[in-house]
Amino acid sequence: MGESVLPYRVFRAFEGVVPVTVKGDLLDAKAAANRGFSGLHGWMRKAEAVWNENAESGKMTLLGRWNYHNELGAQFPIAPLRVVYSRSGTLQASAVVRDRHHVVDFSLYHAACATIPECRYLTALFNSEVARRRVEGQQSRGAWGARDFAKIMFTLPIPRFDPKNTLHAELAEAAREAEEIAATVPLSESVKFQRARKLVRDALTEAGIAPRIDALVARLLDEPVRRS
Repeated sequence: MGESVLPYRVFRAFEGVVPVTVKGDLLDAKAAANRGFSGLHGWMRKAEAVWNENAESGKMTLLGRWNYHNELGAQFPIAPLRVVYSRSGTLQASAVVRDRHHVVDFSLYHAACATIPECRYLTALFNSEVARRRVEGQQSRGAWGARDFAKIMFTLPIPRFDPKNTLHAELAEAAREAEEIAATVPLSESVKFQRARKLVRDALTEAGIAPRIDALVARLLDEPVRRS
């Protein structure tokens, strides 16, 4: 979920029943029973009964709601390397997800990557203050200022990752250092995710890695677009 992600770090994931096979087949109560999943069948039968009692008649099944626009089913089979970033908030947060047991909530955008350096290149860009400032004028605004990043990050001239490009490689390496720093920040079980994000950002700034990444991102975004 959105609150599970800090800059360069997955923080607190939530456990739940996800009625999907590893191949991506979504299972309602009947399908679970047909496959011999008695525990899942019982759980889904109860959940579907509650849904049917409270949902508008004939509008949508429980499984249809969970898989609205195929947002759940499209995640399977789960990619071994994914980048996630928060779709809303005042400040951006992005991290690499390496756990294939995690499904991603609608409050995050996610994409599979081919390599760890590619993941890190993207998280460096998404977590940077430079990128945030450059899209700020396109964000919707609320009582606390700019919010809702959604897909406006992709209005930036982001080049496709090229491992042979020195600047791209420098960004990936800087993100690796940022991951190491973020992982060492002590966070209690009771800390709120907003506070946790601030603690990580402060540590990255104090270590000098955040300003270095900002400088690299500025160079990246200001480079002339080269087209063949």
